[in-house]
Amino acid sequence: MKLYFSGVAGASEYQMLESAGVERLLVDPFDLKHVPLERTHVALDSGAYRAFKHNLKLDLEDSLAVVRNHGPFDFAVALDIISNPQASRENWEQLRRLKSGDDPPFVPVFQWGGDRDDLKRYLDESPVVGIGGLVILMRNKDEQMLQQLGDLCTEYAGRFHVFGINWLRAIEQLHSLIASGDTSKFLDGARYGHLIFVNTRTGRLSQAPVRALGLDLDRTERCIQSARNLEAYILQKELMA
Repeated sequence: MKLYFSGVAGASEYQMLESAGVERLLVDPFDLKHVPLERTHVALDSGAYRAFKHNLKLDLEDSLAVVRNHGPFDFAVALDIISNPQASRENWEQLRRLKSGDDPPFVPVFQWGGDRDDLKRYLDESPVVGIGGLVILMRNKDEQMLQQLGDLCTEYAGRFHVFGINWLRAIEQLHSLIASGDTSKFLDGARYGHLIFVNTRTGRLSQAPVRALGLDLDRTERCIQSARNLEAYILQKELMA
């Protein structure tokens, strides 16, 4: 799995990830201003989640212009409309007509719980398909979702980018099954005062309050070290594969 770090909502988050030395970022068009143009291994999100939260309307041609004027990108997420699979599908079909050979790879988005026929069509038309709509389920540590997602990713190994993997157990279970995924989990260092680390006894990802670990780390230091540890975990798994 190629791990992309999301959650870059300002200059501070970008600086945290740069200090952590992470390789890959997923950034939406609204936040590209925080990322230097020369920064490599950036993937462009569609901005659909922010548009959904703030009732914004996104335009396909405007999105395509951002891709072409601010790249290069590792890949760009096709403009999807959360809770509207038909509109998302129409955007994807129009994008396929408009994109050129000079554009980065585009990733269509299948919303979790949607029609499996749509998923099969996306898989027929794109080497990698994004799976969205998992934010709340990941946050709630939904065991049924993870089992079903794991089964799907096993059936189509290496074919998915999973959005919003903000559950350590999900990262552990999916890393060998998917092409890529993104997480803003490192920000738990700011939200809850936690540190994410690899348990030296079990080899598993863990998190705990820094005070319980006997560490004196400020908000920024917690986030940086958490991102660094997540990156190191994935790199180690890749070396062992």
